[in-house]
Amino acid sequence: MTPEDISLIRPTDLRSFLAEGHRLKLAKATMQRRMAAIRSWFRYLELEGIVTENPAAVIASPRAGKRLPRAPTEEETARMVEKPGKESKKEKGKKRAKQPEWIDLRDRAILELLYGSGLRVGELCGLDMGDLDRAEEEVRVLGKGNKERIVPLGRQAILTLDLYLDARRSHQANLIPASPIFIGIQGGRLNPRMIQRLVERLRRRLGLPEKTTPHALRHAFATHLLQAGADLRAIQELLGHASLSTTQRYTHLNLANLTSIYDDAHPRSRNDKLPKNKHGSTSTVPKSAPAPKIKRNAHHALRPQSHH
Repeated sequence: MTPEDISLIRPTDLRSFLAEGHRLKLAKATMQRRMAAIRSWFRYLELEGIVTENPAAVIASPRAGKRLPRAPTEEETARMVEKPGKESKKEKGKKRAKQPEWIDLRDRAILELLYGSGLRVGELCGLDMGDLDRAEEEVRVLGKGNKERIVPLGRQAILTLDLYLDARRSHQANLIPASPIFIGIQGGRLNPRMIQRLVERLRRRLGLPEKTTPHALRHAFATHLLQAGADLRAIQELLGHASLSTTQRYTHLNLANLTSIYDDAHPRSRNDKLPKNKHGSTSTVPKSAPAPKIKRNAHHALRPQSHH
């Protein structure tokens, strides 16, 4: 392609290029990358004096859809947190050193906190004994940007933490406020990669999707709270999100559920409460009807009950 050929390229040509990508059903993210490369190329040609204008500058790239988090179901999370130490037949056939009982209890406590309190992996690894308020059943968390927040502990999380810490005292009796809550076999603080490996083993053992990661348990925490009717701003506080728009991603996963809550709860949606019109039928809900105020304090409904 000669400089003369390049100078003949017009915005309409690039629109045709995008249309062809759409016809071929290319992903929007793919077309975004290609348009970004074309823009950069033309900017370079402008700097070199080969072209006098950038036809790609006036072309908007396709907007890629937001990739929504895949949250494990309540059944999947229950299977994960109930018996994380139980080995499969294949694993039992492998020769490995037997782990102390407190390690299995630690693993279960980790899963309970990831799911039951919605912690990030880094936040969980950074917890010290002084952050745990057993009397108030809550934990102080240092999140992104060194922002502190207080997160409640569920009944199961408290139970498993108590069992783990009691068993751990036989291995490390002197627990001071600065002691890390979660340690490895050598006594050092756990790092995020250790927890990722724990969930990887568990995922393979249970036959769960590859996207079932430690962070997916945080998504499950928020999603299941939302399904139980928790207020979105309350979930934002629990997750430590700076922006409500970040938390709102979870609403896309539960539109049908939220619609059901709306139908059951809002006075402008329940048919039995709607006024009759002159023809004797109920009025329809106007498009401008206000959004429902979803009940708070649904945290108690988060933890699925075991069916074992």
